[in-house]
Amino acid sequence: MKQFVTLLFLTMVWLGAAHAQTVVQVPSDLPPSEGNLNNAIQDAITNGTLSNTVFELEPYGYYILTGTIIVPEGQHLEIVAPAPGSDQNSAPPQILWTASGGVTTDFNFEVYGSIKLKNVWLRYATTAGTQVGSSLQIQNNPDPNVQERAEFEGVIFDYSPTPSNASGSVGVTADRFVGIFKNCYFRNCIDNHLRYYGRAVSFPFDAVGWHSDSLYFENCTFANMGYVHMQEGNMYTDNVYYNHCTFMNVVQFTLQSGWWYKMAVTNSVFVNTFMYGEIPAQTTNGEMNGGTVRIDSVAAFPFTPPFTDQDRRILFANNNYYIESWLENWMHDNPYSVFLRSQRRDDEVPIPMPMLSPGTQAFFDSQDFPFMNAANLYDDVDPVFSVSPTNQDSLMAFMHCKWDDNCDHNWAYAPDEGWFQTWPLSEDLSYSSTTLQTAAMGGFPLGDLYHWWPSRYADWSAQASAEKTRIMTWLETGNDPLGISEVPGGNIPANYELGQNYPNPFNPSTQIKFSVPRASYMTLKVYNTLGQHVATLFEGEHPAGNYVATFDSRGLASGIYYYRLEAGNVSLTRKFVLSR
Repeated sequence: MKQFVTLLFLTMVWLGAAHAQTVVQVPSDLPPSEGNLNNAIQDAITNGTLSNTVFELEPYGYYILTGTIIVPEGQHLEIVAPAPGSDQNSAPPQILWTASGGVTTDFNFEVYGSIKLKNVWLRYATTAGTQVGSSLQIQNNPDPNVQERAEFEGVIFDYSPTPSNASGSVGVTADRFVGIFKNCYFRNCIDNHLRYYGRAVSFPFDAVGWHSDSLYFENCTFANMGYVHMQEGNMYTDNVYYNHCTFMNVVQFTLQSGWWYKMAVTNSVFVNTFMYGEIPAQTTNGEMNGGTVRIDSVAAFPFTPPFTDQDRRILFANNNYYIESWLENWMHDNPYSVFLRSQRRDDEVPIPMPMLSPGTQAFFDSQDFPFMNAANLYDDVDPVFSVSPTNQDSLMAFMHCKWDDNCDHNWAYAPDEGWFQTWPLSEDLSYSSTTLQTAAMGGFPLGDLYHWWPSRYADWSAQASAEKTRIMTWLETGNDPLGISEVPGGNIPANYELGQNYPNPFNPSTQIKFSVPRASYMTLKVYNTLGQHVATLFEGEHPAGNYVATFDSRGLASGIYYYRLEAGNVSLTRKFVLSR
């Protein structure tokens, strides 16, 4: 297919690539003993076996770093642990820093080759609980034909503040980075002082020239962050993919900045993102940033990219955005805002960001940019999380500091759970909103399914490949191959119904209305006169309601076709005519 799909395919091939490897079981450190993981990896480097070794850590293990773990150029490091269960002894093993002095802690891992971490808890702190400004640093390979690669699955990135090079939990100083993040949790990546740190993935501040080929996030949660994804200077990522992610309590830019090339953000939940809000007096271009994604015109970039606005592919679909009432009230009623209003400085009082900036919405609405699309958005729907990871008093104090005198305040949620390796963690970002529980593609809940909807994760995984194909096809063609949307304002139907398409005959597209009286697994497919299946408009769970599907016939010859709705024991079929 086109570049994004091809690169994603190659990425997933790399994900599944296997090596002839030896498993080395690394025993947990037992203080005062430290450095077992450092020693095991250094032994493999010395023996020339690093790339052929898998380092397996113990459940509930404790691995104390006595120095940076360096992955040499051309070599691969893989660290794994068993999947965690639901009791304390099955907790993911922690990797953290020694509390001893004299250790350089700029990087916990410095990767000149490639790295894979699975089911580990990477804690950016010492054994004494003190935050450490480190990054897992992806360094540049001098060969421009070689991609710098990292894969993270089931990794907790915990308590990461501003690192020494002002990047993120994962820092990128490379020019062809490919990063894959599956089922990861970025938790309490906060900085007591700086509102724009910590970050999940970031180039260093004030650097130039670095670049990422692809970043892929699936079923990840980002809770209590400064930013999530940072692009500044002339640095950007070609292909960006967030699917089924949960974003909660992000101080400023969630996904920064507006110079995306190819990007898909789908099936995700954004709550309290860009908590700093919009301060009208500080807006220099007359436009709010927006609380989710932002698109800037290529003409406004501070550099000249190798693409035009017409080349770009951006999809923002099946997402929810919500600002909790306590935060909106605190923006207006915190002591500094009260003081500003008393001085008639109302334009300095923060106000909530909209889901999308006006300029971003204009891109999505314009027919001049058919490959920039937003669809199936849920603005201002409260998920009502089961156990929110919000230390509200501390977070209110921190935000007041940032709006007022920039004082310091630790606003982490239950940080002692990280220090004591408590498992399972107390937060639960499943939710009670029935609207959002079926709002994702295929009728799944929005947001991270791996962590918060484990009972639905297996079913989702069974159709994940088809969902990826749908997203990538929509991204590249500008059309949802399974396009379906609810008809607003109607009553719940009493029966399954399948309407006649309009227009009919048609070329190249037509709309098909149908009704579903109860939530059910259903399919809407197209067949030719020989009974051969030629297209799937929808397949998956869907709530009761009245819907319209769009069928794009590009690639099919003129003639008679049939479309069929199947749900439970019901099968309804109608005929339509494609006339070129």
